[in-house]
Amino acid sequence: MLILPGDPLFDITLATPPPAWKVQQQLTDEPLNFVVDAESGLLRVATPDELTEYLYGGEYDEVMGENEEEWWGEYGVA
Repeated sequence: MLILPGDPLFDITLATPPPAWKVQQQLTDEPLNFVVDAESGLLRVATPDELTEYLYGGEYDEVMGENEEEWWGEYGVA
């Protein structure tokens, strides 16, 4: 099944954690975080160090871009 933008399952699918996250959690003692990949728009697992790099290295800003207010408003935070 192909899920395209506009399909009711599209946003839910993008917000679903990657299938291997439990395996990655078992292989590390560090907590895992989920971040939105700037290239694919999908969630990926990030260690605390990777999360710091994501936030301060510019990828977070790239993901948020000009849609920051729209994105936060969509989730009832704005």
